[in-house]
Amino acid sequence: MMHLYCSESTDPYYNLALEEYIFSNVKLDKGLFMLWQNDNAVVIGRNQNVMKEINLQYASKMNTRIARRNTGGGTVYHDLGNLNYSFIQDCDSRYSIDFKQFAEPILDALNLLGVQAECNHRNDLVINGRKFSGTAQTVKNGRMLHHGTLLFNSDLDFVRKVLAVKDEVVQGGGVKSVRSQVTNISEHLLKSMSVNQFCDHLMASVSAKETTVFLQLTEKDYRAIEALKDSKYLTWDWTYGKAPHYKIQKVRNFGGGKLALAMSVAKNGIIDSITIDGDLLGPSNISQLEKLLTGKRLRKEDLQEVLSYCEVSDYITNLTSQELLEILMY
Repeated sequence: MMHLYCSESTDPYYNLALEEYIFSNVKLDKGLFMLWQNDNAVVIGRNQNVMKEINLQYASKMNTRIARRNTGGGTVYHDLGNLNYSFIQDCDSRYSIDFKQFAEPILDALNLLGVQAECNHRNDLVINGRKFSGTAQTVKNGRMLHHGTLLFNSDLDFVRKVLAVKDEVVQGGGVKSVRSQVTNISEHLLKSMSVNQFCDHLMASVSAKETTVFLQLTEKDYRAIEALKDSKYLTWDWTYGKAPHYKIQKVRNFGGGKLALAMSVAKNGIIDSITIDGDLLGPSNISQLEKLLTGKRLRKEDLQEVLSYCEVSDYITNLTSQELLEILMY
């Protein structure tokens, strides 16, 4: 008997914790099919570097939440026009990864709506060569998780802007996403429908193939999910500090001229070296400021605290602490 579950939350941190908790702790008979949505969030793969993937300045301006998932694959944008699905099932040690077996139920559901879609060589789901779903998969302790996105009527212009990283040099540290031409499922429907109607259709289509029952979680389960969200997915250490060691170079203009930064950032997100060059002209030696920043986490709150103890204009004329913070972070 297959279990079904629909998350009522649109919080990316909660939904990732929910998925991990079920994957790691909940006994399932023949497996689980789950649908869930996140509102205004960018979700990066387990081995990715936020600095390589996301326009952090734009994301901050638009109050876009950034989260890291447990599986590999590329960076994806979630809004309420996007639907996420997960398959969780037990498997033996000889299990070989097969993305297509999990693509078939999705493709079948779309076919019933008159949409001809397919799974390409990169395991993306596409319509006329344009991607509407990215997938990822992991196996652990005799259990398999396969999940993916379904762009239904997402804001594709927002997707392009928030994933448009500035043209600067980032070396090492993290698997880079492969950008693809994307499309919304709604553009290809013979008859219009809402994302909620599509959700119902998808659940009904998957349910029609075998006996199903909705998964019931207990209050103990919900408390554990909230605890996992707080201890892992909401933390800076998981989302940002998880990135491998990398180096970044950037050049920015400011009121006093041009500034060039070169930083080396350790695996735990700590700045292990930094050099600042350009139109400095301040009376104090820039090496003193570089020393203050070295050893600190590349985290807004940490850098704000450091910069509050000094006058940045003593090192770089016509540059404020807030402006330097913006350059360091974005």
